[in-house]
Amino acid sequence: MVTLRRAQIVNLVEHSYYSNIDFRRLGTVLDCFVPGALLSVDGRNHHGRDRGIKTYLTQMLATYPAIRHELLSHEVDEAAQRSTCQFILRLEDAEGQARAVGGTATFRLENGKLATVTVESDGSGPLP
Repeated sequence: MVTLRRAQIVNLVEHSYYSNIDFRRLGTVLDCFVPGALLSVDGRNHHGRDRGIKTYLTQMLATYPAIRHELLSHEVDEAAQRSTCQFILRLEDAEGQARAVGGTATFRLENGKLATVTVESDGSGPLP
């Protein structure tokens, strides 16, 4: 069983996950997840790295040509293999309409990869 240290968890979440969404590297983002992972966004569940999560992220990237995450805080619990981030998600659609949504994301790791990601908006607007 792989257990990540704090710096490795930060790297997985901030660089491998968030940065690669922003840079539109879908394959690299998907590699962050275990095969049976669960991504929950405002109560909408996407099951499986190669099915639900891939479909959700593909649609999000198609809808929003410009995506940028700004992390406001990042707390890591190395012993529990968990991470929680406060963020602002800045989105721009194909027509150039921009919006920002704030929220919290909680990441639970399993064997060095993301097993569950739970994302909840802070009420400033719905997440995609």
